[in-house]
Amino acid sequence: MADRRHLWRIIRLAGGGLALDRGMGRSAYVCPSHDCLQDTQRRKRLQKALRCQVPASILERLQARLQQPLRQDETWPASDRGPDTAVTPDRIRDLNDHQRQNEDL
Repeated sequence: MADRRHLWRIIRLAGGGLALDRGMGRSAYVCPSHDCLQDTQRRKRLQKALRCQVPASILERLQARLQQPLRQDETWPASDRGPDTAVTPDRIRDLNDHQRQNEDL
């Protein structure tokens, strides 16, 4: 099982709606790789884990994260409704390392 620090977190908020990375509520974790995202979408794993409908915009945001390596000054949206949340340099380095390892496989 992978370390949660290297996974993306999707949260079903208690007040309704979904968020990425931060928030309180029922959570599901996805590894940051193209194969994992395809499998997650094809098998509807987020819907099953979160017990709700997951809009395509959430999966599109996760796909967009894969397209570019993260920069030190980059921020990720915490949710569709909330402000951006800064990502620490350690987290960026860990995610970039994880992405490179998956590309080497």
